[in-house]
Amino acid sequence: MISLGLAVGTASLAIGYGDQTARRFGAAFLANWLVSLAVDNASAVNTGLGVFCADAATLVYFVWASLRARQVWTLVATAFMTMIVASHVATAIDLRVTINTFRLSMALWSYGIMVCVGFGTWRAWRARRRTPVQATP
Repeated sequence: MISLGLAVGTASLAIGYGDQTARRFGAAFLANWLVSLAVDNASAVNTGLGVFCADAATLVYFVWASLRARQVWTLVATAFMTMIVASHVATAIDLRVTINTFRLSMALWSYGIMVCVGFGTWRAWRARRRTPVQATP
């Protein structure tokens, strides 16, 4: 639940203070969290097809948004999302990878995405603050 709280906080800051790119990534990341919670089957053996589909859809959206934004932090966030999807595939292919290992890797890569979204939000906020407001005559 701590991770969910951090995800909600990061996404809220991104939506409130970020530029369009940070808002997109924050909203997509939070939506992925909520969908994953809704479709998770809490199995002790496999990761679940619903969570995989949610993560894969988020990865496709991240790739699309990253190509549009052309900012480095979006590429890094997309790479972290790619690692989450790769963790799904590794767990499905190799039965020696335990579900606890999968959940730990998913949490670690999620923190990476949160750091990237936080950085993008901070960067947009700082750029807005540095831009002088011009008075209208």
